[in-house]
Amino acid sequence: MASLGIDFGSSFSTVSWLNPQSGKPEAVRFGGDGQVKYPSVMLYTENGFVMGFQAASFLDALSVQTIDKRMEMMANFIPSLKRILEPGMEEVFSDKSFTHEELLCRFLGQIIAKAKSHCGHGFEVDRIAFSYPVNYSQAKIQMMNTAFHQLGYSDVQPIYEPVAAAEGYGISHQIEEGEGILVFDFGGGTIDVAYVKKMHGKLQIVTEPKGNSLCGGQDIDFLLYENLRAKILHDLHFDISEQGVVDQIILKNCRWLKEQFSEDGDTYCTDIGLVCNGKFQNYKYRLSRDSFDTIISPKVDEAIGVAKQVVQAVKGRGYSIDKVLLIGGSSRLALVHHQLEALLKDVPIDTCGESDIAVALGNISVLIHPNETDDNETINDSCEFDEELNRNKHIICGNEKCKSERCFKLVHRLGYHCLDCGWEGKNIKIKF
Repeated sequence: MASLGIDFGSSFSTVSWLNPQSGKPEAVRFGGDGQVKYPSVMLYTENGFVMGFQAASFLDALSVQTIDKRMEMMANFIPSLKRILEPGMEEVFSDKSFTHEELLCRFLGQIIAKAKSHCGHGFEVDRIAFSYPVNYSQAKIQMMNTAFHQLGYSDVQPIYEPVAAAEGYGISHQIEEGEGILVFDFGGGTIDVAYVKKMHGKLQIVTEPKGNSLCGGQDIDFLLYENLRAKILHDLHFDISEQGVVDQIILKNCRWLKEQFSEDGDTYCTDIGLVCNGKFQNYKYRLSRDSFDTIISPKVDEAIGVAKQVVQAVKGRGYSIDKVLLIGGSSRLALVHHQLEALLKDVPIDTCGESDIAVALGNISVLIHPNETDDNETINDSCEFDEELNRNKHIICGNEKCKSERCFKLVHRLGYHCLDCGWEGKNIKIKF
């Protein structure tokens, strides 16, 4: 049975598979240059949709075009499919309407086709595991499930991103029995923080995870973009967002600049290509590290605030944090490191490597070792739970107006907590 693990990201998506030759999970490589990260972007053209690297290359070609030409193309560009997804919504390109469900199907179908091409002739997918953020609604999870079903895949398993990250980390790192890891996942679209503890040989979430869907690496990019916009307006009397549309090419430069500050340098500069009054010119956007940290600090503070909530809950339960695991490109920023070190003195900080493939690898790992991780339920090892409830993941919220299946088990006296509506109680229902 062939399986794929898909990490559908806000900026990039990654896919993993179980290589039959090595018997180990490996990242799928897209294209001839060995890239493991596939851009989560789409562009509608007169010939239909293009996505991933091809869509990104279309934007690169616009760097020397006028602002009007750029805006014309960007009106048909989706810079982050994951962040716009909403059940029942649609997008209009060149007077043609497409539901978000249809766009999702197209994108997932593309990356699965690319993955099958990498895995070789005769590779047929029977099972898929996909990861989702802490704050993902049940409706969006169902959107993902439905999209895979429409593509012909019936055996689909959703997995929490923090759990998948810890599982992926455990493939190449030893996690000792009783070890508690704070997973700090600062990705392109969200910040997700969870405490994962190895108990009885299994990785378990033992306190409620927290997340913020309005705080991610892309939000840091926008902070840089607005700072640059103000500078250009002051120096050249030219508004890069005059038509109310973000210039995605310039935003890409801001993202590149952010990535450079993940290194050790003090000052970085990027050339911004502008066409002002019919003439092309380069505008140099230079930032010192101090200036960069000042600009991005609001979003970093939000992310650390989420971590503080989880740390407080962990300490309140008497657990120890033995390690911090950084996931996502923005988690490697120096300002993030400094604030985490101040929050958790003397706790070692580790990463899964530079390619951000831990979540995708973890998805495959869960499929290889079924029933070892109950990703939809928070447990308390100090209480005895009803065996029937522990075996069943379909616990329905006791709020009749909600009926979500995303309830987390808290301490025995509190019963359950619903992530969608906030309801707490013991009057839950079980879906068999």
